[in-house]
Amino acid sequence: GAGKFGGGLIVQLAQCPGIEAAVVADIDTERARAVFASCGLGERVVVADSAAAIVDAISAGRLAITADPLLAAASDAVDVIVDATGVPEAGALHAVTAIDAGHHIVMVNVEADVTVGAALRRRADAAGVVYTLVDGDQPGCTMHMIEWARTLGFEIVAAGRGTIYYATDRDGTPDTVQERFGFSDEVMRRRTINTKMYNSFRDGTKAQVEMTALANMTGLTPDVRGMHEPSANLADIPRLFSLKEEGGLLSRHGVVELANSVADDGHTMLPDPLRMGVFVVIRTHHPFTREDLTSYHCHVGGEGGNFLLYRPYHLVAVEAPMSIAAAVLQGAATGAPLDRPVADVVAVAKRDLKQGETLDAGGGYTVNGEIEKAEFAKAQNLLPLGLSAGAELKRDVSVGEAIPYDAVTLDEESFVLQLRREQDAIAAQ
Repeated sequence: GAGKFGGGLIVQLAQCPGIEAAVVADIDTERARAVFASCGLGERVVVADSAAAIVDAISAGRLAITADPLLAAASDAVDVIVDATGVPEAGALHAVTAIDAGHHIVMVNVEADVTVGAALRRRADAAGVVYTLVDGDQPGCTMHMIEWARTLGFEIVAAGRGTIYYATDRDGTPDTVQERFGFSDEVMRRRTINTKMYNSFRDGTKAQVEMTALANMTGLTPDVRGMHEPSANLADIPRLFSLKEEGGLLSRHGVVELANSVADDGHTMLPDPLRMGVFVVIRTHHPFTREDLTSYHCHVGGEGGNFLLYRPYHLVAVEAPMSIAAAVLQGAATGAPLDRPVADVVAVAKRDLKQGETLDAGGGYTVNGEIEKAEFAKAQNLLPLGLSAGAELKRDVSVGEAIPYDAVTLDEESFVLQLRREQDAIAAQ
């Protein structure tokens, strides 16, 4: 894909020594051509409509663009594939094609990862290639902090990201994205803004999906369905994400969470929030370490035992080359799912839905996604968000209701559905 993320990645790779976006697949090849042209590389670009044409182009020092993503994913001329489509069906197919061709896969498609990530990781391991989520996106950035803290022996109380979630955002649709984000017409065209994806950023779904990806990489789980997501300034985070008996919200340690930058009134931005950064609340019991962390001005909670680590930014496509390099040169993942998922994203009705309606997945008009413990989602037979696109309702569903499998008719030809059933069967063993 050569949209907002993919285009940004192409631009960043053009500045990185030793790495090149040799092949770009997009259904609109002119969009890919325009991104290359913005880097001064337009004269090197050729359109390739076959596997042989891609190889010939790269051998001649050219840059190939194609409308067929499977040609790129299977090409003998590349080392690593980056999927930035955001569509579970497409991402699963591209990942399997890449893995079967012996290529590492950098999955920017968290929507696919939370649906079938464990199955893809298992397939990559068997093929001797790397399956990884991406640096720069919030799950990858938070994973670095968690690994740092665990290496030093800290307990993880909570880990997650900031959000900007207004009271009216849950009901938002793609039609209002430009207005809510304040994008000009020129930005909408130049950065090829995907309004459905951007709506998922603001209707709450994307943050739920990302924290599910983080949960499945780390073993951390949600404390409650959808997480607590309190309004929080930076100094509030280690206090709120402490146990209830310590004045916090949590029933236990070891959770994924969200810190909302919007005040409790649902309309006003807080004065000192995390915004779109990432955080980890760590815990230490030794008085020496507590004293040191306090003296270094870490925000404190949990009756003096919990401390906030945070990073106020994530740079998405700008940092993504780090995951590409690590996969190819070190055989290392920024983060990859565990063998069995600990969390899932379930489809929840965004409004009252009628029998016969077709669901349209996250960021659309019909459903939101909410994180749930995998065991609870399974016990309640709840429909994963990643399988909701194109599903037809067999009965009415009320707003806010988590939709069960038996309320929908699924597309039995779906590739991601087959892969999900394979993953569920292994998890049940």
